[in-house]
Amino acid sequence: MHAMWSSTSYEPHILSLLFALAPAALLTVIAYAAVMRGAPILRGFLLAHCAALLPYATAMMLAPSITDRGAATHVFRIAGAFVPMAAATGTGFQISLSGQFRRLRWLVAGLIATAAIWVYVGSATGAEVNGVRWLAGYWYADAGPWAWLALLHTLGALIPGFVVLGHAALTTRAPDERRQLRAAWLATLITSSGLIDVGLAYGVGRFPIGWLLAGLGCLLVLRALIVEDLLRVRAIDTTAPMLVVHFAAGVLLAWAALATLAAPIPWPLTAATLVVCFAAVRVAVATVSLVNRGGRGEGPLDRLLAQLASRARAVSEPPAIAQLAIDIVELGLGVRPAILLASQDDWGWTTHTGARLADDEAPDPLLAGWLAERREAVFADDFEAVPDDLRPLLARLITHHAARALFPVGNGDDVLGLLVIPAAGRRLRVAAVGFLERAAERLAEALLHARLAVRAAERAEIARQVELAATVQAALLPGKGPHALGAVTVVGSWQPATRCAGDFWLASALGAPAPDAPVLIVIGDVTGHGVASAMVSAAALGACEVCVRRAGRALALPALVEALDAAVRRVGGGSLAMTCAAAILDPAAGEIRFVSCGHAAPYVCRLAADPAPAAIELHALVARGNPLGTGAPAVPRVQRRPLQAGDLVVWYTDGVVEAQDPAGAPFGDRRLQHLLKKLDRARAAPLAVHDLVQRGVAAHRGGRPPADDETLVVAQLAEAR
Repeated sequence: MHAMWSSTSYEPHILSLLFALAPAALLTVIAYAAVMRGAPILRGFLLAHCAALLPYATAMMLAPSITDRGAATHVFRIAGAFVPMAAATGTGFQISLSGQFRRLRWLVAGLIATAAIWVYVGSATGAEVNGVRWLAGYWYADAGPWAWLALLHTLGALIPGFVVLGHAALTTRAPDERRQLRAAWLATLITSSGLIDVGLAYGVGRFPIGWLLAGLGCLLVLRALIVEDLLRVRAIDTTAPMLVVHFAAGVLLAWAALATLAAPIPWPLTAATLVVCFAAVRVAVATVSLVNRGGRGEGPLDRLLAQLASRARAVSEPPAIAQLAIDIVELGLGVRPAILLASQDDWGWTTHTGARLADDEAPDPLLAGWLAERREAVFADDFEAVPDDLRPLLARLITHHAARALFPVGNGDDVLGLLVIPAAGRRLRVAAVGFLERAAERLAEALLHARLAVRAAERAEIARQVELAATVQAALLPGKGPHALGAVTVVGSWQPATRCAGDFWLASALGAPAPDAPVLIVIGDVTGHGVASAMVSAAALGACEVCVRRAGRALALPALVEALDAAVRRVGGGSLAMTCAAAILDPAAGEIRFVSCGHAAPYVCRLAADPAPAAIELHALVARGNPLGTGAPAVPRVQRRPLQAGDLVVWYTDGVVEAQDPAGAPFGDRRLQHLLKKLDRARAAPLAVHDLVQRGVAAHRGGRPPADDETLVVAQLAEAR
């Protein structure tokens, strides 16, 4: 063996650089899978498969540079001996990936056992590789007497894996998993296609392509590992590209260094040159990375924490976030923790699965408060910093959960959960404790984000309900008009301070349509504004409509007030009251009958007796009564006033006269009275009067939104023609 690898048995050749693709890809996959945690069976078969392919890939890389036939024969015998093992472990990888390993584990074990026989026979004898011959610039193996049997065994070992994985890739329902399986099936198919090089061993062909297919297949496997999340972990997906950079740069530098040295080169010098070149590349890459990161030295645990933070953003349920944190900690430290979650509604606690904890298993409120303030881990064998009165509570909690350490998961003074590290397993070192503390911080951020998301969803639902209530309320109220109801024309508006209002108004003709039909006008103001007030105003509107339909012309204002009072008390529950003014304009009788239940007095605008100045006489329709829904006597006395043709009646809610300017001064009754007295009688139609008052109030507010609901109704009795 020493003679085989003498100073004259190896001379670097540029063709070796081309063939280095396959071992570089294999080493990348091996390095990537080796530093992962989780999926041990699947990862083990992947490592074994790539390791079994590595001898052949290495042999092809060395083939152009080996100068001794005996050394080349020995290299190719070892390479050929591991080909059946590569097929057997590849089948194990495919079967594990499809989820059928438990059912077919004996088949996989048998394939690996028989492949192990070929490893011994092929490497120790010439059964597979009888020798080598020189082709176009490289050595290649000559088939031994039992090479055909080894080939049949290899093909037989490959078929079960492709069948099982292919069936799973076609029948799996989950689209993500189906895409993963198809990517893995294609990658292993391309890798296995490298068996086509067997033809060279029998004198068929001139140039090998197995190294290329193996390299491409490994690159596809690497893509499946990173992009398709083949091993269901993406904690360290930047390690593999860095390894590619290391290997490629090291090979290139070593080839350049060996090419400049004078041949022949002793093998110890060659080995030393390779070591120095790879070390130089490693130092250079590490230096550049250190400079780029500012000396922080981000490692796999840091990337795991980044994964926890990024993946938690897509999860809104605390149990799912806790499960994600458990998986991340297990990947990072190899120990599976438990997470206890604090309830948002009470002092209760649940597990990460959502199961309620018994009181004796949950952290005591006193202990939870101390842990939230401490914000540091507590260890089962170190109670020195624990107050004396809390030590029994902490000891009971640790005993119940068989814990080695407790890491508080909190935000400010609020504890959101506990990260419980089990006592079974290795001791926690400094790096592990730091990782767990940062994981608890990320978990707290994620849980707080989930709580805020839930609250935002609840507020959005409330806003949706308010929007719906506002839409319904607006649909129940009459439009602005003008509405011609026989001899009476009505114009009204409703401007809520919020989306829902407590104000309402109604105008309805009583009885059968007729020119002299009486007209009912009701205006009300429920205390406050919002959904509750809107519900009361909707109930009041419904009560008015029911009374109108039942009584018609015979409607009596006291009966209407009783119905309104009952509706307000029933819906408002005694906590909401309503002021109200109701009037019946009767053109046939030439009068207006009205009542007031704590509401502002409306005004009658009438042309003065002396028409020369076209002055407006203003009369207040004053009546007394209690607000509705308070439980006080609600039936007021009905008042009557004569009503002449052309008279205008103006109703309003307190939001009109209480509207404030930027300095805080209210619009006031006097300003409203002066505005009405200055009406142009010749153009005093209901719509013009309504708009005049509305613009005056808006100008007084100075562009600010109303602080209270504003409702304004103007009615006019038509003049005789």
